[in-house]
Amino acid sequence: MVTGIIYSEDYLNHVTGSHVESPQRLIATIKLLKERGIWENNPKYQIITPRKATLDQIRTVHSDHMIQRARDVAMEAKSGGNLEYLDGDTVMCGDSYEIALLAAGGVLEGVDQILKGKIQNAFALVRPPGHHSNRDYSRGFCVFNNAAIALRYLITEKNIQKAVIVDWDCHHGNGTQDIFYEGIPGTDKGDFMYISSHQDGRTLYPGSGFINEIGKGRAKGRILNMPLAPRSTDEVMRELYDEIVMPVLEEFKPEFIIVSAGFDAHFTDPITNLGWSVQWYGEMLQKLKVVADKIAQGRILVTLEGGYELKAISSSIVNCLQALGGDPCTEKNDNAPKTDPDILGYTRENVIKAIKDRFSEFWKFQK
Repeated sequence: MVTGIIYSEDYLNHVTGSHVESPQRLIATIKLLKERGIWENNPKYQIITPRKATLDQIRTVHSDHMIQRARDVAMEAKSGGNLEYLDGDTVMCGDSYEIALLAAGGVLEGVDQILKGKIQNAFALVRPPGHHSNRDYSRGFCVFNNAAIALRYLITEKNIQKAVIVDWDCHHGNGTQDIFYEGIPGTDKGDFMYISSHQDGRTLYPGSGFINEIGKGRAKGRILNMPLAPRSTDEVMRELYDEIVMPVLEEFKPEFIIVSAGFDAHFTDPITNLGWSVQWYGEMLQKLKVVADKIAQGRILVTLEGGYELKAISSSIVNCLQALGGDPCTEKNDNAPKTDPDILGYTRENVIKAIKDRFSEFWKFQK
């Protein structure tokens, strides 16, 4: 079965000047995908043209005020010929609003292609990213929350009973968490989980994503945060996946897996402090693919979030696409840092054990 790559050159038209979230992220990635024989003339991979999300689809998780503000700021940028800002971090050019609709719609197109059986799984090479945007505010380089829109679409429009977002961006996806904190907005249908691994919010934006943030009401126990000490490595993550992520996914039994895939936990990223390698991204997705193949009919969609070191993001995405396609991951490291025993010990006691204690009423954590 084919792996889809959702992409349009229009994603390069979200122009951000000298900002780290720039078109160069996609340009560098596509260059390496071509060099590795993934982008062209490879029957295992198919380039899929995105569509724009409708305003009604955006409104499923965002307020009219927020949508209007994104449109207005883009219009200001277009009329003035300058870049404008949605917040202190989020740059808009004249085309950014329309491209944000295309980013959200690209993820929805991937969902549809997977559910129709035209492709097995997909990677949405979209921008702007989304996971910091909540119902009322675009922020943190993000405009519309692409993953959140897709999850609600799966539950309310596509009759999926259980879906999960696994977020491995270095920054906590506070927008996604906010949107789903009391359940799937506007519906009593279905069930979901949001599982996030990220640098501890005491040391990095947005300052959230702690273990005691578990959801409310119908969503209680459905929000699972794994805050990581700075310099946490592949070895630390491997234990978290083996002890927490994989057992919970096996028990929850999602019918569809969405991955909010940031690549800024790589040890060379310029704005973060974790210690992952490019190999770990491929290995992590291989683990999730095992669950998807076993439980979710192989249905997994990866959507791009952060990641700002060009070699790291491009190499990591190559490994992820190879993992989705069932191929060996070719991109090797990169001299990633060795694991600090103190950090591993801290993670075992203050993250893994703490999560098992806090979530014991919800999950069994059986390996």
